[in-house]
Amino acid sequence: MILGLSLLTAILEFISLFLLSTDAFSQGGWALYLLFHGVATLSFTGLCWLFLSNDHKSTPFVSLLFVSSISFCMPVVGMVGLVFSLILALKLSKPTKEYEWRTVEELTLPSSPAEPNNLLYGSAALRGIISFNHDEEQRISAVNAIRFLPKKEGIPLLKIAINDLSDDVRLLAYSSLDKIEFSLNEAIEQQQKIFVMKPSAKVAHQIAQYYWELYYLGLADSPLKDHYLVKARESLIKASELEDLPKVNLLLGKVLLAEQSYYNAIQSLELALEGGLLIKQVAPYLAEAAFMMKNYKKVREYIQYLPNQTHDSLGELREFWSE
Repeated sequence: MILGLSLLTAILEFISLFLLSTDAFSQGGWALYLLFHGVATLSFTGLCWLFLSNDHKSTPFVSLLFVSSISFCMPVVGMVGLVFSLILALKLSKPTKEYEWRTVEELTLPSSPAEPNNLLYGSAALRGIISFNHDEEQRISAVNAIRFLPKKEGIPLLKIAINDLSDDVRLLAYSSLDKIEFSLNEAIEQQQKIFVMKPSAKVAHQIAQYYWELYYLGLADSPLKDHYLVKARESLIKASELEDLPKVNLLLGKVLLAEQSYYNAIQSLELALEGGLLIKQVAPYLAEAAFMMKNYKKVREYIQYLPNQTHDSLGELREFWSE
């Protein structure tokens, strides 16, 4: 079909040119010329239609009108130009990228990964699942996965889960929180037995550290949190009586800050400094105590020791107080 249309177009266009070149060119000659040239144009338009891409064929009227207009109004020249244009467009057309479908394994929330570092879902993704996912099984799997996050990240998520509409999700979240609290209390009990057998400042400090963790993680309500602070302070006082350790004074300063005993907290923190701790380790707590006592000059002084790091909360605090 392509060969036939090509020959027909060439013959008709040649005849039309021959008629146009004769000397005896009357009104009838013009009619014959227009007839042969018009049919050649239609033949050439049909030939071009076979080579057009699918994108141009989606608007047939516009494409055919363009080709026929150029061919009819510009005898021979228009056809030759369109032929070269089509050849260049076909030869130098933009290569189409072939996309391959790949089958991948559907990711599921692990219930017991071998290592916590292998967990593919971070705390933000797990928060989204337990807060917005309508699938109860997915929320249960999310609560299971939260158990392998660090306590500081996992406990706030479990507190969200205990307000879930599903009884299974709530019970699982309560169970996970109870396990964390139970493990810390069990560790306290073991360390207390060791302290009774052989009192030492390090053991007393470890007991206080567990109590502080129970308070800091927010596993209990206000009355019990106050009890944890009292027990932590008592253990630290015992530790300081046995041995003067900088880490004991530092933790005691934190506990006293939480109890809003700012003057005593500053004393403990200064003892930690004298014991050999770096100023940048103690400065944030000294600045907090000074701020609560409205000693803003001291706050500005201690803030200067905070690390000035980009996108760091302490760095932003330092920048604020430095202005």
